Amino acid sequence: MSERVLIPIVVGNKVLSEGSDGVGQSIDPATGQVVAEFARAGAAEVDMAVAAAREAFDNGPWRRMRPFERGRILHRIGELMLQKRDEIARKESMDSGKPLRDSYWEVDCSARFFEFYGGACDKLHGASIPLGPDWSDWTVKEPIGVSLHIIPWNYPFQLIARGVAPALAAGCAVIIKPSADTPVTAYEFVKICQEAGLPDGLVNLVNGRGSVAGDLLAKHKGVDQITFTGSVPTGERVLVAAASHAIPCNMELGGKSPQILFADADLDKSLPIIAGGFLTHCGQVCNAGTRLFVERSIHDDVVDRLHARIKAMNLGAGVDDPDMGPLIGKAQKADVERYFEIARKDGELLLGADVPTSPELANGAFVRPALVVGASNDTQIAREEIFGPVLTVIPFDTAEEAVAGANDSPFGLVAGIHTSNINKALGVGEKLRVGQVWINSFGVGLDVEFPFGGYKLSGFGREKGLEALGAYQQIKNIAIHHPLG
Repeated sequence: MSERVLIPIVVGNKVLSEGSDGVGQSIDPATGQVVAEFARAGAAEVDMAVAAAREAFDNGPWRRMRPFERGRILHRIGELMLQKRDEIARKESMDSGKPLRDSYWEVDCSARFFEFYGGACDKLHGASIPLGPDWSDWTVKEPIGVSLHIIPWNYPFQLIARGVAPALAAGCAVIIKPSADTPVTAYEFVKICQEAGLPDGLVNLVNGRGSVAGDLLAKHKGVDQITFTGSVPTGERVLVAAASHAIPCNMELGGKSPQILFADADLDKSLPIIAGGFLTHCGQVCNAGTRLFVERSIHDDVVDRLHARIKAMNLGAGVDDPDMGPLIGKAQKADVERYFEIARKDGELLLGADVPTSPELANGAFVRPALVVGASNDTQIAREEIFGPVLTVIPFDTAEEAVAGANDSPFGLVAGIHTSNINKALGVGEKLRVGQVWINSFGVGLDVEFPFGGYKLSGFGREKGLEALGAYQQIKNIAIHHPLG
């Protein structure tokens, strides 16, 4: 993308190369170079987007189509994603910094969402309710209306698909507000929807600053529902905005996810999984497994093996598919380095790979992956979400102690358990206060089929799986009294 790339605002069938809040820039975090410019929406473009979505929902053809017809269009969107896989993945790696293999996974997973929910369109059944003689009663599932999707920068293409696919399957119209840090592939997504034959106005793209476009959209009375993924403080502001006009939200917030490693686990299999749990996308993942509870008898061996692993990693630009890419930008790098100092106060910091010094990487947002040992579970380094490649290792003596430590957190998104004892695995998993438990794994392939979401400050509502459809539906009950006499 050496030529000037401009990401427009898309409202209905209009493509706007200018916005009333000026122009923003997206930066390649590996080089510090400008990847693209994007039109930033203000109040005028926000009103246009909501009007386009409302018109498409209230008067457009989408809800009048037979459900299987909608499903065919969603399937076509997934097919086009796979056809454009190479182009999208390269743009995603350049825009977000993630290794190319992770960007390919994003495209593949996004296609799976449209395959999965495309198949659900004609299966959104209601239920009959027995009220007794002379009565018939049933429920109907109807689309909730205009759905706003506020997307974070860490998985921009995949998280758009994760929410938009079930929203469209339910019959909604959608407004996408991507992060100002990673706007490039959102436009690729919209173009694919258009090419697949999705009617105008069903998917609208509003680029811009969260403090301007995001805030105006969240408060807009023409929006009927909000799906948000991001930090707890920003999520709280979105909830306040949603409360101003009493609309429901799906909130997927932060995490400080525990991984529990028992001495009977197969370390050759478990340690690569544990490492991936905190190193994937440079640790910039809401469900990153950044607290490792290790049975005391194997603690030192595990630390030595993990430290050797991170010392051997190579860092580089995402498009070169290194072991680990850069953070999203210089501000995030400074924040992670601040946590290095906190780690030195709370315990002992064991750093890994050196920051690249080659000229092509010297201006990037690179940090070293790190282990923290000797810090208890009540320290700052063990309780706060860092969004960087830092793992705090904490020893335990009993399964009960491991469960208590894992649950002692303001978050409750996911957890991992590593053991060869199935009774222990199921017993511990039952007691963990999290939305998802992985046993002898941490993250499962193209995992679109099962629900994802958290407890406590990790949010509420569920993404993925059939459960996600409920966020985009209203339940209407119809009762008929039909006596013979």
